[in-house]
Amino acid sequence: MTALLKRADPWMQTVHLLKALPNESAEGSAPKAARGENAFIEQLTRDWDRDHPRELNDRRPFPQAVVRVIERPSSATALVYWSDPGTCHYGYQGWRATTATGEGVCSLSGTPIHRGDQVYRPSQRDPKPQNAAAMILAAAMPADEEMEADLHG
Repeated sequence: MTALLKRADPWMQTVHLLKALPNESAEGSAPKAARGENAFIEQLTRDWDRDHPRELNDRRPFPQAVVRVIERPSSATALVYWSDPGTCHYGYQGWRATTATGEGVCSLSGTPIHRGDQVYRPSQRDPKPQNAAAMILAAAMPADEEMEADLHG
């Protein structure tokens, strides 16, 4: 099973498998009922693709990760709760402010990140964390006051 199918929801797996069916109607050897069935499947997948453009999670490097900012010890650091069933779990992971060196997507908000944006990344240590490629936009990082209200609300 590919990594894409492991991350996709069951409906997307079904649509993907339906698209992979051989198109017998192009050969002309399929009976009329089979040609009608293939046309129906093609229409179904076309309609799905039109009505469901790539979801926000498809752009994220860790689409199943649960990400929460626990604490902001300083303006340049944060403690983040990170749990991804496919890769790793960090209860109190230290993140530091830095500048993005490439394109990406904010793990907290899903907002696109561009090279040069102010971001937070997991602190580098040995061994390198599984989510080392993750980033959170500095603008998406909650302020201390917002976190206190969220924790006690």
